[in-house]
Amino acid sequence: MPLLVYQIKEGKIRRAKIEDYIEIVSAILQLIPEGRVSSYGSIAKALNVNPKLIGKIMKLNKHPIVYPCHRIIKSDGKIGGYSGPGGQKFKKMLLEFEGVKILKNDRVDLESFIDINDLCR
Repeated sequence: MPLLVYQIKEGKIRRAKIEDYIEIVSAILQLIPEGRVSSYGSIAKALNVNPKLIGKIMKLNKHPIVYPCHRIIKSDGKIGGYSGPGGQKFKKMLLEFEGVKILKNDRVDLESFIDINDLCR
């Protein structure tokens, strides 16, 4: 059962819809400080969903600078994709501009990593 449930009229409860997840993930993205990164898996674990859902939500992000999806990387430290302008190359440039160290193998130095579960406490 998804983590997000909402009480609605007459005490009925419904499961979260994709729109609910988009809203909560957008809020989480704004909590990640400049110069730090997190992962699809970290967000997925916090919400008790599949990391692929988080990837799908990132792809739907129409405001990639306002909701900084470039700060989300793969769990193994690889930069991952970027659906914003300029693709993965631009994502790498944004991360470096913000102070994230990118290693020679195009992996993020995990000293920049922040676990969403720690961030939300």
